[in-house]
Amino acid sequence: MKVLVYTQSYFVRNIFVTSLIPNGINLIHVEMKDALFAKVENENPDIIILDVIREDFDEVFQIIKVLKSNPKEEVKAIAIVLLVGGISKDYITDAVKLGVLGFIKSNATKEFISEYLIKLYEKLKGVPPLRKFARVSLNPSNPNDKVGVKFRSPINSQLIIGVIKDISYGGMAVELVGTFPPDSIAVALEIKNVQFMLEGKDINVDMVVVAYQKNFCAFRFVNMAKDVQDAISHFIFQRLASI
Repeated sequence: MKVLVYTQSYFVRNIFVTSLIPNGINLIHVEMKDALFAKVENENPDIIILDVIREDFDEVFQIIKVLKSNPKEEVKAIAIVLLVGGISKDYITDAVKLGVLGFIKSNATKEFISEYLIKLYEKLKGVPPLRKFARVSLNPSNPNDKVGVKFRSPINSQLIIGVIKDISYGGMAVELVGTFPPDSIAVALEIKNVQFMLEGKDINVDMVVVAYQKNFCAFRFVNMAKDVQDAISHFIFQRLASI
């Protein structure tokens, strides 16, 4: 499931980052109108969110008209939802006539946003959306990509270090470095207080080992605090947006 959000607001963008990425929904952000139409055709999103919190309805209505007059049927069929603050019944009526299928209030919770969009997709497509955590690959040989990890084995208190090879909201794969007793790690082992840093933010998180072989280990995140959830979501979004 792919959602495109058109907004100039950093705050609005971040709401959708922390609402959608943890639910396995691919997020695309467009800030400038000039880039919007090309992005829609290239990415073919399932849903487009247009921000009209500032009540610039004339501009947004013009965007909707252009989208709905596109010669490609797949573009015309994309569901359009408006993110609104205060809105009159007249504007709602006009928006629906133009083809808008839904509205999200500016004070909606993150839980409401993700559930609303999933239900809208199901209503339109007749099936639940395909959702999958976006995964970001890192190249430890590149200093800008090198993210170190450290933790202690709950089996023997051995300090183990490594570098992240890839990361998603669900977990990460780590290349282990240095020497340590092989039995320090085991599949299904829960490890507390794994430490690493993303974009200058210290991360402390619990993880469960899901795969382990020599110098490779894959983990699933568990019991993530809200600030950790948000930090990982933002890191993944920023990396994917730069590709």
